[in-house]
Amino acid sequence: MTKPPSGKEIYLFTLLLFVVWSIRATYLYAIDEHIASASLRLVYSTGIKFALWVLPAFAFAYRIRREAPFHALGFTTFPSARQWLPLLLILGTYLGVIIGFETLTGQKELTFTRPLTFTFSGFLFTFASPLIEEILFRGLLLKEFAHLMPKWRANLLTSLLFAGIHLPFWLSQEGFTPMVIANTVGVMLFSLVAGWLFLRSKSLWPPYLAHVLNNIVAGLLVVVRG
Repeated sequence: MTKPPSGKEIYLFTLLLFVVWSIRATYLYAIDEHIASASLRLVYSTGIKFALWVLPAFAFAYRIRREAPFHALGFTTFPSARQWLPLLLILGTYLGVIIGFETLTGQKELTFTRPLTFTFSGFLFTFASPLIEEILFRGLLLKEFAHLMPKWRANLLTSLLFAGIHLPFWLSQEGFTPMVIANTVGVMLFSLVAGWLFLRSKSLWPPYLAHVLNNIVAGLLVVVRG
C-alpha cells in the first residue's frame, strides 16, 4: 500500500544525498585519478554513481513508499501515441536551442586516449549516465516534490538541485569560471525540459530519451571541435 507523501522524508533524503555526493565528488575523487586504466576508471566512477544515486532511489520507493520500484520510478508507464507528438515537438525545439547554446558557449572537451576507450566512454556517457540521473531526479525527486507543491515549482526545485549536484565536482576541478556558469545554465535548462516531459507523460522514458539525445549532441560537438 502506498504511503502518503511526507516532505520530511524526501527533504532529508535529498540533504543526505547532496552531502554524500559532495564528499565523493571532491575529497574522494582522488581515488578515481589513481586508477591507471581509463576504462576501469569509468567503470568505477559509473558504479559509484549507480550505488549512490540509483540504489537509494530504489530503496526509498520500496521501503518508504511501499511501492514496486520500477513502477514507482516511472519505468512501467509509456506515453500514448497522441502524447508523443507534443513531446517530440518540445524535444526537437530544445535540441535546436541547446545545439546553438553549446556551440556559442562551448563545453569542456572530453579526451580519450584510445578508440576502445572512446567507444566505451561514449556508451556510458550516452546511455548509462542519463539513465542513472533520470531515475534519481525525475523518477524520484520530481515525482515526490510534485506531491508537495505545484508542479512548476517542483520542476524548478528539481532543476536547481540537478544543476547544483554537478557543482561540487566542477568547482573543485575548474574553480568558479565562465565555463562552469555556462554549463550550470545549460544543465538547468535541460532539466526544466526533462521535468516537463516527465510531468506531461508520467513516464521516465521521454526525459531519458531527451537526455540520451542531448548527450549525443554534446558528444558530436566534442568530436567536431576535435
